[in-house]
Amino acid sequence: MIKNKLKVAVLVFVLLGTIVAGCIGGETQQETTPASNQTPGETHEEKILVVAIPEEIQGTDIQQVTWSNIVHDLIFQSLVVYTLDLKGVVPNLAENFEVSPNGTEITFKLPTDAKFSNGDPVTAEDIKNSILRYREISPYAEDFAVVKDIIVKDEHTVTLVLESPAPYLWGVLASTYAAPVNVKVAEKVGMDEFNRKAVGSGPFMVEEWVQGLHIVLVKNPYYKTNIPFVKNKGPFKIDKVIVRFIPEDFTRISELEAGNVHIVVDVPVENVETLKNNPDIQLLQYLQPGVDYILINTNKPPLDDVRVRKAIALAINREELKVALDNLVRPAYGYLSPAQVGYHEETEKELQQEYSYNLEEAKKLLAEAGWEDKDGDGIVEKDGEPLSLTLLVPLDAPMLKKDAPIIQAQLKKLGIDLKLREYESSYIRELTEEEGNFELAMRYYWWNDADIMIYIYHSSAGYPWSNPEVDKLLEEARTITDFGKRAEKYGEIQKLIAKEMPAIPLFSEYQYVAVRKEVKGIAVGVDGAMYLNDVGIES
Repeated sequence: MIKNKLKVAVLVFVLLGTIVAGCIGGETQQETTPASNQTPGETHEEKILVVAIPEEIQGTDIQQVTWSNIVHDLIFQSLVVYTLDLKGVVPNLAENFEVSPNGTEITFKLPTDAKFSNGDPVTAEDIKNSILRYREISPYAEDFAVVKDIIVKDEHTVTLVLESPAPYLWGVLASTYAAPVNVKVAEKVGMDEFNRKAVGSGPFMVEEWVQGLHIVLVKNPYYKTNIPFVKNKGPFKIDKVIVRFIPEDFTRISELEAGNVHIVVDVPVENVETLKNNPDIQLLQYLQPGVDYILINTNKPPLDDVRVRKAIALAINREELKVALDNLVRPAYGYLSPAQVGYHEETEKELQQEYSYNLEEAKKLLAEAGWEDKDGDGIVEKDGEPLSLTLLVPLDAPMLKKDAPIIQAQLKKLGIDLKLREYESSYIRELTEEEGNFELAMRYYWWNDADIMIYIYHSSAGYPWSNPEVDKLLEEARTITDFGKRAEKYGEIQKLIAKEMPAIPLFSEYQYVAVRKEVKGIAVGVDGAMYLNDVGIES
């Protein structure tokens, strides 16, 4: 069983790979100090990569923060990563790994020369200590709840012993959150100092963090990776990465277009078309590993009637929502996206056929539930009460905010008076998760594994709706190690959930990273994971 909480695992931008780049314009400096690959006296041109992101980090220690970004992905290195198509797991820091036949033991073999960025060796004991610290201080400590023992077999071999097979654990192990930290340094300098200057085994290390402005990362000369689908497996050709915190969308994009920034993550929707037409910019597109949806409070009348819930779902025209969002979303009829492990294409097609826009069928369902427009004012009523509902809209989620008035108009055609109330996403989370004080709420999630569903649709998650059969299947699905069979199980689960419609899937968002045309060789996974090991800069 799981604890009564929703796992907050928002992956807006995942950089599991590494960066090899050059510089733009004035972003080079001359050094007389020899670099590791040059002879004494040789002049070295310092290569600097500049990246712009909208939000400043909470801290550099991945085990203390509640969300990560490119900064953490450059400081730390996960044991493994997913393949670009999410159909397998391959080594990263680990040299190799092995799963026992019954799926309850995962053994990682580390390279004998693996090192943290300060030169300390990365040993099996360090992996154990890092996981123990994660379980002690991380807001996502529950991630490793299934691990009942960590056995250090020798200096370079460590085994995770699980209570039961847990394929969902790969999503954790492949994420930056579970990347090993140098616990010895953390204990020596203390929590606060380590959060300002954490030490990992990733391609870079912290040189300077100027709060409110930027963080400067310098090359880790000890970095090595074992990712099979990248060519460069050693230290980067780039010397520094400057990550600038630029919250204003206009400024961030202007700096990119002016050549003062190489890469912009989280490109604003309104800038996508302009950047597509800019010959100096290349846009990298990926799909949200998750779904934007409307959560329904099934305990509140009239939403306690499944016919009303299904009527609302059938009255929503997702194709119209897609057009309003300039085709920057992929309509969703199931509860998973193709950018997630566990996605089942056949189920998505079945649900699309069953729940595509059908206003006449929606009206019929409402009538069966006793809702009719008897006074001719366009709003259906029952026992003299008009059907009026309130939809909570996250003002900090641009796609959902823009589509809310369209959904309001669509439901007006059904005869529902839909009122919109805008709040911060965090407040909507609070209302839906802790208080249950809502009727309809726009929500979203980002996580690359279908196991995220257990934190929303399992009865222990604490939401108004629950189903014992769904609970059982969700618990079974997280133990299935075969990728195909696991996807089939999640397909079965989605169809059961859709029958009762406690939530209405809307769409998965296309996301964009903008890169100067000089940057070449970026590889992007279907979930947005970027591997920049083989990137170079053309003059």
